Amino acid sequence: MKRSHFALALTLALCTPSLAQAAATSCNESCLLSIADTYLGSLTANDLSGTPLAAKVRWTENGRETSPGEGIWKTASAWSYRHTFVDPEAGGIGVHGTVVEANGKSAIVAIRLKVVDQRITENELLVSREGDFGLFNTTLIDPKAIFSQVVPAEDRSTRAQLKAIAEGYFTGISTENPQAVSFHPDCNRVENGVQTTNSPPRMMLSCSESLRHFAYMQRHRETRFPVVDTKRGLVWAITAFDMPLMKRKNVVRGRPYEISAELQHLPRTLFLYELFKVEGGKIRQIEAEMRNAPLGASMGWDADR
Repeated sequence: MKRSHFALALTLALCTPSLAQAAATSCNESCLLSIADTYLGSLTANDLSGTPLAAKVRWTENGRETSPGEGIWKTASAWSYRHTFVDPEAGGIGVHGTVVEANGKSAIVAIRLKVVDQRITENELLVSREGDFGLFNTTLIDPKAIFSQVVPAEDRSTRAQLKAIAEGYFTGISTENPQAVSFHPDCNRVENGVQTTNSPPRMMLSCSESLRHFAYMQRHRETRFPVVDTKRGLVWAITAFDMPLMKRKNVVRGRPYEISAELQHLPRTLFLYELFKVEGGKIRQIEAEMRNAPLGASMGWDADR
């Protein structure tokens, strides 16, 4: 009996360092938010020294490989809007924000970070300045409160369901079938800081109705889901929409809606970073950041496998 107790004690002693190491290298929600805060502060200080980067980190800005500390890291001076969301299960961090640059002008920024062993291994930046996309509003101050609200257990979706809902939204756009998307009656969408639904006098359509305005968005690709939060009903999806030349007319609410190269600035590809709030399996709120690129441009990252 004593021998068996001794063996058990020895086994536990040998296991303790590995358990402690595992605990030290894990990164929960608080840990990820802390890393995000450090990163965001370092970015506007233009100083990489305090950022917890892995020995090997992959870094892109607007789909192009670049070196750490280049691009927006050299020009950002202050944040005027920051919205951070994280996924401890995937080690994912997402940020939608607005920075003031050294020239006094503002830029809309989306940031994706991958964290392994409390170190950033992947850094993906989208930087959209005035003129990079038709919609551009940098007056947002605080994220909508609904994004931080916990969804009641009975109204939550699984990780797989949240991904399917986001993918279904993109498919509904490319197939011109808004009926295939499940929208909450109170759904609204904000794109590059502009509310594009239920916003008179120009943007009065609902989330569902407005999808018919996107008939020129024929194909999406490279879709990824770096942040999924079942507790809050959040799924962050990144994709590229290809938009070739097209000329046609749609009818929305009984009125003709024209699609042409001149009106929709075709051809082009749209880099899209879109955060969905889902309640009871229905999309309640959407926050999207985006910029245009030449038709067929790569975002620089593979689709989720």
